Amino acid sequence: MKLLLIFISLLTIATGCNKWLDVKPKTLVEAEQLFKSEKGFEDAMYGVYATLGQTPLYGEQLTMSFLDVLAQQYNCQSTPSHTFYQAANYNYLDGSVKARVDSIWSQGYYAITNLNNILLNIEGKKSMFQPQNYDLMKGEAIGLRAFMHFDLVRMFGAPYVTGAAKPSIPYIKTVSGGVTPLSTVGAIIDSVISELTVASQLLSSYKTVSYSYYDAVNQQQNTWLNHRQAHFNYWAAEATLARAYLYKGDKQKALVHAKNVIDAGFFDFQAPDRISNLKDRTFIPEHLFALSKFDIRPLENKYFRVTGGVNVGTGVQLTNSFGSGGVVDQIYEINSGGVSDIRYSRLWELSGSVYFCSKWWQESTNPIFNNWVPLMRLPEMYYIAAECSDPATATTYLNIVREHRGIPELAAGLDAAAIQNELQKEYQKEFYAEGQLFYYYKRLNSPVIRFSVIAPSERVYVLPLPDAELQYRN
Repeated sequence: MKLLLIFISLLTIATGCNKWLDVKPKTLVEAEQLFKSEKGFEDAMYGVYATLGQTPLYGEQLTMSFLDVLAQQYNCQSTPSHTFYQAANYNYLDGSVKARVDSIWSQGYYAITNLNNILLNIEGKKSMFQPQNYDLMKGEAIGLRAFMHFDLVRMFGAPYVTGAAKPSIPYIKTVSGGVTPLSTVGAIIDSVISELTVASQLLSSYKTVSYSYYDAVNQQQNTWLNHRQAHFNYWAAEATLARAYLYKGDKQKALVHAKNVIDAGFFDFQAPDRISNLKDRTFIPEHLFALSKFDIRPLENKYFRVTGGVNVGTGVQLTNSFGSGGVVDQIYEINSGGVSDIRYSRLWELSGSVYFCSKWWQESTNPIFNNWVPLMRLPEMYYIAAECSDPATATTYLNIVREHRGIPELAAGLDAAAIQNELQKEYQKEFYAEGQLFYYYKRLNSPVIRFSVIAPSERVYVLPLPDAELQYRN
């Protein structure tokens, strides 16, 4: 992987609540100057989080748009004029799709390069940090490096269940101009788990998180301890370990880490009144790890809003048809009790015959409830625990989520196949416009992607490495 110039984006912090707000690029910073103080390391980490929140990564493509287009969550596959039509049909050789895929790759490794630079420079400097902050900073950097490699291999590597021995991506841990060989899918997952284990140990020095961080009474004088849900915290490391072990097929260890998060006591399920009264549409009490992104509103208006009527003809909006057994009706099972599901009743708006997902609407009068992109939420840990348990226990885990979402409990006596079917439906409901469903299908190497007219295969599940990367390696 080519050495990337390291640009550091500084984060402005609001007075009072110290909320992570607008992240705007400043300048090219000399590493030796930047890393002379704890604040320099903080600024460098803020820059990484800013990168993760940009359009090619979790600020759009890996959450609300591209990955969920691949999972057929939007009505794009049958509309040739739609900007995501080629992506929805898995035409990865199309110029517009290649540009999207290339930007994911380059921006992902750009973030990794910045993390490597932080880790290179932090060694031996513990004395310059406030108590706990050295371990937290180092743990966040190692954990984020593993988190990024994990998502990159989930996109650019073969499904683990069929291709663990196949070459996939490079696992880069140095800052150099040399070529890092491609590692196999299995080796990447093992490296991810190894680094997450180290990160979890470092981050365990401070496990406290609070979704009431906007309240002044919850502020720490040490600002790096505030709003830990907006950092890659201990629980984010544990949740990612649960994901990675499940991806590998080690259900016993995946269950251990999922239950660790479930039993933590720091996270709550969203209350329906918070959606209606506070306009908390991303379910902040459930955030295990989330990014602050100050420019969500333009994306909301572009993809998920009615502008002067139903602008489906623009070929940009990410919508679905209403009624007559349409996609949204099927996903939320509105003919069998799903109409009461808060994920349906509170997060969808109807205009004419078209559904608009309102999860990304920025409507709260209190800015603390706007501008968040959740990357991991509490219900996923219940789904992982369910998938790793016997059918009776799995039913209990699923019913806990269903109760909090306002839908009837599943009946007792479901077998393993029925549980897996319910899990797929839950991933579709829960993570709509969050980018997780494609990974679910790929992890199982599913022979069917619901609502797709194209049968999935490795050609569908594996994004191609950019031409520039292949040329560089040759």
